[in-house]
Amino acid sequence: MHALVVYRVGHWRLTAPAWLRSPVGIIYKLVNELVIRALYGVEIADEAVIGRRVRIGHHQAVQIPAFCVLGDDCLIRHNVTIGFASADASRHAVPTIGARVEIGPGSHLLGPITIGDDVRIGPNSIVTVDVPAGATVFAAPARVMRRPT
Repeated sequence: MHALVVYRVGHWRLTAPAWLRSPVGIIYKLVNELVIRALYGVEIADEAVIGRRVRIGHHQAVQIPAFCVLGDDCLIRHNVTIGFASADASRHAVPTIGARVEIGPGSHLLGPITIGDDVRIGPNSIVTVDVPAGATVFAAPARVMRRPT
């Protein structure tokens, strides 16, 4: 919860009035660096777009990069990496994740992929392909094991 609260302050800072950006930015960067990254092991870029009621089940080793879009009501467990598959750090080089997605521990979602709504990603999955809505995926590399009904 603390990591998401600090993220939301950092994300709000990007659209805050000009006179507030600098002081809020300094506080955000200090708390984010000293507490969230160092103590909790969570790295969430303030340029990411995270929906409502997103939960991080266990706070260790979670990474959400800039430009990533994460839908409402998602559950992210520990040791999850959502990120770039190459050195290309553009807006379109990261995953877009739908609503009500459950991401299992140790999973990695890499590259310009789209994860549909109501998807379940099993533990230790490496997802580098698009996943249709309602599917369940697991294994490395991830395979769609159950098609949406």
